[in-house]
Amino acid sequence: MTITQIVQNQQQQRIGKISQKTQGKPHVNPYGTPGMSLNNAGDYRKIVPVDENVAQQVRQIALDHMKNGYGVSNGEDISQVIRDYTMSLAPEQRLSASWTLNELFHNEAARLGEYIHQHDPDWDWGKPFDTSILDGYRQGMDILV
Repeated sequence: MTITQIVQNQQQQRIGKISQKTQGKPHVNPYGTPGMSLNNAGDYRKIVPVDENVAQQVRQIALDHMKNGYGVSNGEDISQVIRDYTMSLAPEQRLSASWTLNELFHNEAARLGEYIHQHDPDWDWGKPFDTSILDGYRQGMDILV
């Protein structure tokens, strides 16, 4: 087999994979997160119902980041939780579920930041603070308790 034939064969395989949708198979983005489907994706940036236990894990990770890293982390733990959950869903549901959990995480982190600022106006992300401030924090609530 010549190099030209090898290249042509590889191109035919790529075309075959891309045309899976016409064969009734779901199209999966080869450049994105494995397992994410683009079928009927539309505007995937919408809040959808997610498992409450996973939502609680996401909130807890935001709190842990605040306590252990003063709001800063490498993000591996939250990425793993979101990835594990979304991969348990049907491919068409994964993008919106991932979006929802990311929004939940960032909203919780922002609430935590505001809560710290109420107690320490000079605090900034990554700057140490007295973590006992968080003893009165209630996840998902925008008010002081």
